Order: sequence, then structure tokens, then C-alpha cells
Amino acid sequence: MTALVKHSAPGPYLGFSLQPVRLCYHLLSSPSDSSVSLEFLDDVAIHYANGSVLLEQCKSALSHNALSDWSEDLWKTIANWLAAVESKKIDGGKATFRLYVTPPKSGKVSSTIHDAASEAAVELLIQQLKDRLSKKSTPPKCMPHIQRFLDAPVALRNEVICKASIISNDADPLQPLRALLEPTVPDGSIDIICEAAIGMAQARADRLIREGKPALICVAEFRKSFHAFVQQNNMPGYLASLTSAPTANDAKAVVTSRPIFVRQLQLIEASEGQQLRAASDLMRTSGDKVKWAEAGLIFDDTFKDWEGALLRRYDAFVGEAQDFHSDKPKVVQGRFVYRQCSVLSVPIDSRAVPDYFTHGAFNDLADRRALGWHPEHEALLNKEDEA
Repeated sequence: MTALVKHSAPGPYLGFSLQPVRLCYHLLSSPSDSSVSLEFLDDVAIHYANGSVLLEQCKSALSHNALSDWSEDLWKTIANWLAAVESKKIDGGKATFRLYVTPPKSGKVSSTIHDAASEAAVELLIQQLKDRLSKKSTPPKCMPHIQRFLDAPVALRNEVICKASIISNDADPLQPLRALLEPTVPDGSIDIICEAAIGMAQARADRLIREGKPALICVAEFRKSFHAFVQQNNMPGYLASLTSAPTANDAKAVVTSRPIFVRQLQLIEASEGQQLRAASDLMRTSGDKVKWAEAGLIFDDTFKDWEGALLRRYDAFVGEAQDFHSDKPKVVQGRFVYRQCSVLSVPIDSRAVPDYFTHGAFNDLADRRALGWHPEHEALLNKEDEA
């Protein structure tokens, strides 16, 4: 179950790969009437209202120089851009191209490509390239991509190279995103807001891809949702959700594995829908608890006190079931207690929590056997363990 909490996924940039980080950055920095795509025309692309497009290839060069003179990354990127224009996948007359590399790297050829803004400059690049290749005893591994460039029609080469730029200034690709948010977000919340923003962007792209659609996201619509999230998160009386809902398959996988909280629900004959909801809410609650603690929004002692309050409410419902429903079957009594708990929303330190959070916490307590729904849950669970 812990493995399914998405916040724990490893990665260099708050748990995300480079492409979603750049997607998020462009969604927050591009004109409001534009759209940004992920893995559609290129790694990331900005689609402007006038029909022009900026294609960005993103390279994380933590262990190698992606801008060295004979870099596979550099020359494959250029070959791909040439192919995209030649095949009419994109309109070369309306396209510009960017290779974004982090952390900072450099190379003589890549600098020449970046500076080449005229036909004469492109011709000089070709002559220098041929001269350097003639001095090599063996062709570089990237030679097929270089040859693709050398063999391309003159007009095609000029169209791509004259409008190509190479950017490699950021030691940390999150820094440009932080810079966008710093004027409106408190310092202590910057990374948690960045993580939420990147997650929102990736979730939207992933949903579109699952639906078989291009991952093309409207900048204005994304900003509207993001600004609402920031406003909500900055409200002192509210703890905003920082985790996305798990997929139906993730929730089903948890239910199928039958952890203790699921077994507790099955003892009172809870429906499959109730079990799936419990699994989903517990995963989100677990993720938020970790994120809030990491951000310094909530401390461990606060959680312990809050769980004590949940147990007091649970005890009250158990007493009510014994006083007023003792004539009902024990399974029915258990469902009564569970339903009463499942609709509660108990604030933490006077701060409101997301709708699912209290329900997820009750199931977490059930998973730890701190409480149970069936009046004889301890004996029944132990009997099942021994079977």
C-alpha cells in the first residue's frame, strides 16, 4: 500500500522527471491564450494563439555532457527537428526550436548552433563541422545523425538551425519555477507548492493520454485551477490536499491484497464500493500526512492528539450502537458504527481537512487494530490469522 502513494516515487526533481517540470514552468509562464503539450510534438511544446509553436527538447545531463561536440543527445535532437519539418509534422515556417539542458553544460559546436542566425552562419557551421570530422580517425557514434544534418536540403537546414536555441543555465530546473512563485508564496511553502503544481500538470497530461488524446493543456484553464489551489493552501484555517486520487486499479490492488482495514470492512459485509473508497481515502490520507509533516504544516504530536479525538468519537458511536441497536445482528451494529465514522470531518488543530481525510484516518486506525467495526473484531481477526 505504501508503494502506491505517489509522493514517494523517486526522482531528482521533487520526485518528477524533467519533462513534467518544464511542462509546469511553461504553463505558468506562457501567454494565457496559449497551450502547452507534453510528448506530442516534442518533449514539451508551447502552442501560441497565432499558430506558431516552440518545440523544446529537455535533457537531464547529470552524468554526461549533452552539449559536447559529438553528443548523441545534441545531434539526435537536431535530426529529429529536421525530420519533423521535412515530414510536415510541423510547419517549419511557424516553428522555433529549443534544446534545454540541465545542469549547465557547454560545447563549441552547440554554441555555434545557438549563435547561427543567418544562412552564412549555418554554412560556416557546416564547413567547421566537416573540417573537424576530417581530422578524426574514426567517425563519432552520433555520425548517422550528423550525416542526416549534412545531407539535408539547404533550405531545411537553414529553417531549423537559424531558429534553434540551446539553453543550459539552470543548475536546478526547479529554480525558474520557484522564481515564478516567490512573489506570492511564502518561502516555507515554495517546494510544496512547486510539487503540487508539477503534479497537477502531469496529472492533466496523463489523463489526456489515457483518453487517447494529445496531452495539450490550456494555459488559462490550468492557471485558474492552480491559483485556486494556492489560495486554498494559503488559507490559515485549511489544510489543502497535496496528493492526487489513486487510480481505480491502485485501489483495487489494495483491496485484493486484503490488508487489515479491508478485512475489518469485510467482517461487517461492507460493499465492494465501500472497500474501494476506503482504500483510496486511506492512500490519500497517508500521502497528505507525510507531505504536511515534511512541509512543517503539522507535527507528529498534533496527529496523535487528533487520532485520540477520532477514537473518542468512535467509542461514543460504539456505545450508541450498544444502547440503541443491541437487538440488531452484530454485523449491522458494526455497519452503523462505520457509517457514523465515515461521514465525519474532524478538524486538526482547528484547521479544516479535505473531505476524504477523516475517513482515511479511521481506516488507518482500523488497519493498526486501534479500533474495529464488528463488535467482536479482535476475536474474528485472530481466528482468521490462525486459520
